Amino acid sequence: MDHEEEFLNIFFTQITQLCFDKAKELVEKERESCKSTQMGPWGMLLMHLPQIAVAERSYADLGFLHTKNKGFLRKDNSLKTMYESLKADLKRVEEMTRGTNSIGATVAEISSQLCQFINARTQLIDFYEKMYNMSINNKVMRHQELLLSIEGLIECHLHSCSHISLNTIKTAIMLECEILSHLIRAYIEIQNWKFLPSLMALYGVQTRMSAWERTLQNRETWKLGFGATFLKANQQPALYQWLIKLKSAILAKFSLYFHVTLSQQASSGEMRSIMSKQAIDYYHKFQTFQRKHDLLAAVLIFDSRGMQDYGPGYQHPKRDCDNPDDFSIILSIPQNFSQKPFTHWDIMKKNIKERYADLIVMDKIIFSRDSNNFRIYAMHNLDPRVTFVVVYETCSKQKDKDAHVVTFITDVCLQMRCNKIFESLKLTK
Repeated sequence: MDHEEEFLNIFFTQITQLCFDKAKELVEKERESCKSTQMGPWGMLLMHLPQIAVAERSYADLGFLHTKNKGFLRKDNSLKTMYESLKADLKRVEEMTRGTNSIGATVAEISSQLCQFINARTQLIDFYEKMYNMSINNKVMRHQELLLSIEGLIECHLHSCSHISLNTIKTAIMLECEILSHLIRAYIEIQNWKFLPSLMALYGVQTRMSAWERTLQNRETWKLGFGATFLKANQQPALYQWLIKLKSAILAKFSLYFHVTLSQQASSGEMRSIMSKQAIDYYHKFQTFQRKHDLLAAVLIFDSRGMQDYGPGYQHPKRDCDNPDDFSIILSIPQNFSQKPFTHWDIMKKNIKERYADLIVMDKIIFSRDSNNFRIYAMHNLDPRVTFVVVYETCSKQKDKDAHVVTFITDVCLQMRCNKIFESLKLTK
């Protein structure tokens, strides 16, 4: 390997390990050692490398999503603008060094491929902005659209940055894209109550997060400033922490939707221990809510109309569906609620079918009563195909009970849709 290629390999390895100060020091030493050729092709590239370190530090700390300060004649100093300016500089380097000599050819190739890398970065910035904008004001997020976007980005940049010196930054950006892809796919599969695809997507997330974490083991101590943040034990970059947070939220939802299946693989004590380690123990939360307010049941119902492949376990494609009904119970609390002669089942299915147009909008709680006016069914779509139904008897303090039910359903559905996590991408400076 030529000296220049070896130098670039070390530089970009330090960038991916978040050792930004070391990377900049490396460039300064290299510039000092080749002062006589400072204006040659190699010197021209060295001049722009420190800016890559600055941009990548900001990116890893979610600098691209800070709320921008606006003011009269204020210069746009956003990270995206920094990347675009850097790309323009590298394009000029490529044009000026192409066809000069062997070093010039290497510099031109590296500059061209760094432009591809910057394109991937700016497209990822756009993707995170898109996620944030979808989530605000508790909007129903279009996860399938997000999945197509990130998969398109992976396909677009799969063969870019092919130079051996750029292997580490290409690997890092592909890991980030694949983590996002698997997280969104896991969320979609959980929504559609598909156990094995959900599990495999979460496993894909875990393997890639572990691979990324191994590259961060040599990271520098992050200088976040004095105050509370300076003393925090967790010095991982904000982007990595956010992805961990999203993974934990999706895993907690998976643990609730497939609680029946998972509980068959462990003792009740082991299951309680596992659930207590989740970001949110939804099962315990549902149990506490049902007992505290003396409710008949809290039930998650899956609408399988038009679907063939779904359920809490694996089913061979050629095997006939075990459940000919259009609806299935994902979970009921208490568990024996659905095991008794189930007088509520026909009522709940009828209510969901009749109020489907209102439920699918996912913006309000629908109330209905039985024919004797003894029981109330509060319904709200947690996901497009999943309806959360709370069943309770009428009582003397009806308004208070209704209010508790509305508050709980609203809060838990908001948590399980992960909107607040996507909204937390937008930081303030």
